[in-house]
Amino acid sequence: MIDLDKEICFRSWFALSMIYLVLIIHPIQLQAEESSDASYGITKRVPWNSSRIKGTPEPSLPYETERVFPNLKFKQPLAVATAPGEKRFFVAERKGKIFSFDYEDQDNSQVDLFFDLKEYEPKLNEIYGITFHPQFEKNRYVYICYVLKPGLPEGTRVSRFKVPDTKPLRCDPNSETILIEWLSGGHNGGCLRFGPDGFLYISTGDGGPASPPDIHNAGQDVSNLLSCILRIDVDHESGEQPYSIPSDNPFVKQRAVRPEIWAFGFRNPWKMCFHPENGDLWVGDVGWELWELLYRVEKAGNYGWSIREGRQPVKPSQKAGPTPILPPTIAHSHREARSITGGYFYQSPRLKELKNTYVYGDYTTGKLWGLRYENKRVNWHQELANSPLKVTAFAIDHTGEVYIVDIQGGAFHRLVPIKKSDHNPKFPTQLSQTGLFQSTADHQLAPGVIPYSINAPAWADYTTAERFVALPAETSVELIQKRWWNFPKDSVLMKTISIELQRGNPESSHRLETQILHFNGDRWVGYSYRWNAEQTDAHLVATEGESLKLNISTEEDPKQKSNYEWHIPSRAECSVCHTPYQNYLSVLSFSEAQLNRDQKYGDVVDNQLRTLSHIKILPESVWTDSKGAKARYLVDPHKTSAALNLRARSYLHTNCQHCHRNNGGGGSTILLDASLDLSKMKAVGVTPTQGTFGIQGAEIISPKDPFRSVLLYRMSKLGKGRMPYSGSSHVDQRGTQLIREWIESLPSSSDRSNGYVITLRNRQRNLLSDAVQIEDQDFVSEKLQEILGTTSGALLLLDALDRMAMPDSMKKQIIQLATQGNNPLIRDLFERFLPEEQRTKRLGVKIDSAALLSIQGDSREGKKLFFGMSGLQCRNCHRVHQYGKEVGPDLTQIGKKLSRQELLENIIQPSKKIDEKYFTYVVGTRSGKVLSGLLMKKDASGLTLKDPKNKQLQIAQQEIESVVKQKKSIMPDQLLRDLTAEQAAHLLAYLESLK
Repeated sequence: MIDLDKEICFRSWFALSMIYLVLIIHPIQLQAEESSDASYGITKRVPWNSSRIKGTPEPSLPYETERVFPNLKFKQPLAVATAPGEKRFFVAERKGKIFSFDYEDQDNSQVDLFFDLKEYEPKLNEIYGITFHPQFEKNRYVYICYVLKPGLPEGTRVSRFKVPDTKPLRCDPNSETILIEWLSGGHNGGCLRFGPDGFLYISTGDGGPASPPDIHNAGQDVSNLLSCILRIDVDHESGEQPYSIPSDNPFVKQRAVRPEIWAFGFRNPWKMCFHPENGDLWVGDVGWELWELLYRVEKAGNYGWSIREGRQPVKPSQKAGPTPILPPTIAHSHREARSITGGYFYQSPRLKELKNTYVYGDYTTGKLWGLRYENKRVNWHQELANSPLKVTAFAIDHTGEVYIVDIQGGAFHRLVPIKKSDHNPKFPTQLSQTGLFQSTADHQLAPGVIPYSINAPAWADYTTAERFVALPAETSVELIQKRWWNFPKDSVLMKTISIELQRGNPESSHRLETQILHFNGDRWVGYSYRWNAEQTDAHLVATEGESLKLNISTEEDPKQKSNYEWHIPSRAECSVCHTPYQNYLSVLSFSEAQLNRDQKYGDVVDNQLRTLSHIKILPESVWTDSKGAKARYLVDPHKTSAALNLRARSYLHTNCQHCHRNNGGGGSTILLDASLDLSKMKAVGVTPTQGTFGIQGAEIISPKDPFRSVLLYRMSKLGKGRMPYSGSSHVDQRGTQLIREWIESLPSSSDRSNGYVITLRNRQRNLLSDAVQIEDQDFVSEKLQEILGTTSGALLLLDALDRMAMPDSMKKQIIQLATQGNNPLIRDLFERFLPEEQRTKRLGVKIDSAALLSIQGDSREGKKLFFGMSGLQCRNCHRVHQYGKEVGPDLTQIGKKLSRQELLENIIQPSKKIDEKYFTYVVGTRSGKVLSGLLMKKDASGLTLKDPKNKQLQIAQQEIESVVKQKKSIMPDQLLRDLTAEQAAHLLAYLESLK
């Protein structure tokens, strides 16, 4: 930095010159203070008018939360109970204390210590649950679930204590009777509820950490107490056991099954309740990668973990438990929920419209929902409020009023009709109305809106971005714990995204959208403005998002246009990356590691952190503490002068770490923050949990072998399973080459090497070398097809296409062989070489029935699909005339019975309308096997099933443990998912013709 004392004369002249340049030319409209400030990029921050961006453009939800018992505050409350005969809440704090207070007194400032369990049991780690016996007034029993340190075989326990009849109530610490214990871990469950039958129900988790999933494989293992809802009789002992097993528990007579189990297959069932009228049991189950789950729990119910998380496969090869897997009653995507908390049924007359509504919430997002359930289905489901609370528990009083418990603030809240709607009818619908631009058409910023740049921009499908920050006047970012940045209310971060319509020609740059992140005081909310064709202004995009279709050319061939689609995200999609978990975790690019670089301000170049600290956007300490090498761990990934490891880690950091971090929402356990040591990434040499994609010896990152690395495969492909998950739909060729080079450079120990894989890889490389040098087309085709026989070989061939010199004819041959083959794992890698119009447009899971029915199909093509298409398998289950197999109904005259629309409905929802003779029977055998199929025969000797492969299974009576009849078709769901709309229309046309 220049010595201002020695060059005061020069600086005075320079400062005057800069004032002139900035005021006349620079769009930020800066103001100089004194001559000594001229060395900074910006000399003084001009106030920004933040009054225009207020509230939300859409109508608010019907409710908000208000604090109750304002004089009371607890330390991390985890569970709340009431005692019969007492109008008091008993609040269990996480670290061991339980307090009680009178809930009828809203102004209550007095709490009584009911029990200090930590003092009695010093090894206690956490309290998870508390409940009182239904006959508490007579027997004075309270039940507490608490956890010792993780990893103990009997580290989670439920104990009974006695409560003397004193005022205030105090628990007798010396009266403990340990009822039941199980393995302690990250997921302990621990919710306690007495059912209307008088039995105690206990929830247990899988005993493992957040990730990897179900490390004990406990979800389907009914030989232990993990991942279950237990049901025990605490009023009668059994031998040396302080409880007995109710005789109607579902597995009391089944060998190798714990008889306490009422239902199983849960990950971490977090809070449960019983319906006050019909006694139904409702449980919230904390999800893993994609889903948060809510169950109306049935006797003997299997809820799938960890074979599935909701409908998503997790460990599909794991052996299932003794009963069929049941679907969730409600499944929330991680786009709107991250950690579900079960609630209660609202009964209070205060909010009559919520009568009999099950109210529940989410710990991470603060969202609250309500549902009503009748006639075995959810007939009403709505988001009620979007709160800033960390919902860990609910409480209910004798009137049926439901309270929300916030662990972060330690307070109680309740729902109230929204008093002051956050809806702003004047919310700016045009970018020019936001007050962020002095001239929108010229992209000239308003006073106080500051540009910034970052070290490592993310890949965003050939687009570029300009970034800006604006804070209200007289405010600054605060530093929390010397690490986190806390932004003032109404702060705005803005990004304008542009693309070159002629790739390689900056003059053709075209603005697509301007994204705005607005901090409303509780959370960051994202909005997108789509630029018009004239590039004069941008219009606010609707909450569901939008897509832009463009034609892109290259400098080499300006006349050749290719189709390009840019997706503008929905508001919900914004929260996928800009998680509402915390203020400071929502902001991605505006961080110390990204900002620690030089930025040009007019004609002055200065370090951004220095300048932003000087003008009070950031605290001064951010600049003074960031000069060390440790703070400079991000670089431009494509800056070849930087070290390869630094470039690759920067790439993964900016493209991946916002999901793959704690509370980021990524399903994999990997951590991709570039500041972490390689050993802490949990990715190098680690077996993937989310699929191997056919890669032999697959690892997330396999040192020295990029073609065995699932991370590289995901980056290289299109379609399902591609990464980055959001924000990109095109493969970043430079990025994949960078990561390939980096993986090759990683050190690998000899004991990790796989001899077979090494031999195979060497052969594939030799085959490729031969193919490049030999002109015989048949020989080349044979060698290429052998390489394409494995996913790793296809990755190697893809890399060769990007890097090796080879004849154009050979490139075309490789692409043709790969994209016309039958293996979708291979096709997905090479589909990027095809024009957009030649890429497969599959129907996917969400099918527009009306649009599909409007397509005229060809019955002849449909017949070919029915009998010949690999993967469709119609012929394996259905007979037409004398062809096919007779597993399902004969379809020879199906066109007579069902209309085209009914045919489609039956394919999409095969179990919606089903003849009883095609119900699925699930048989559990004494040896532990689970068999399913159509019932062909049943007599005293046993029964015979026909499985989906038309194979008859004969099961002797003495081998049968259980038989369950399901109103479910053996025809698979989502049969049309991987078909194109045209293929599905052809198939319908063929079925319709069968008359």
